Amino acid sequence: MTLIALLSACGQAKTPDQTSHGQTAPKQEQTTGSQPASSSTSQPVNESKQMKIKAYFGDENGEKLVEKEVSIRYKQEDEKYSEALKALGTSPDPKQLALLQGFTVRSVVLKDKTLTVDVSMSPESRLGSGGEALLLEALKKTLFQFSEIDSFDVLLDGKAVESLMGHMDLPHPIQRNS
Repeated sequence: MTLIALLSACGQAKTPDQTSHGQTAPKQEQTTGSQPASSSTSQPVNESKQMKIKAYFGDENGEKLVEKEVSIRYKQEDEKYSEALKALGTSPDPKQLALLQGFTVRSVVLKDKTLTVDVSMSPESRLGSGGEALLLEALKKTLFQFSEIDSFDVLLDGKAVESLMGHMDLPHPIQRNS
């Protein structure tokens, strides 16, 4: 009998995620492991932020860009750029080509309105000239959504290269109005 009373009362108590008006407050990340959950002396846990952006993929023939709205999650402001790039690596639609698939984003640093992106690429990620042109255009459209970026520089394994895949010139840096 006591177990039934306890179980029926489970959903009745106000959780820490609810405000005094019964509304749900924003969720915080849960900690795991041997750390205490939270106390008045510990640092607050960084809340995950979510943002909708436009990501760009190749159409099924690899001839033109297709725009898709996607959600990205990040904890710190500077992580939103790498999350935006990661979104280009996985297409939400199997009929669309993820132009950054096979790339690994090694680092992303914003300094003086220039975003430096260091990537490495697998042999399978090489596209033809049309695919490389689409990739560069997808990078421009995706990264220039962020008003704080005036230019970006793409490095391959830490080096400024003339071309990512050997077909298209890669300016250093790529300017917003180019």
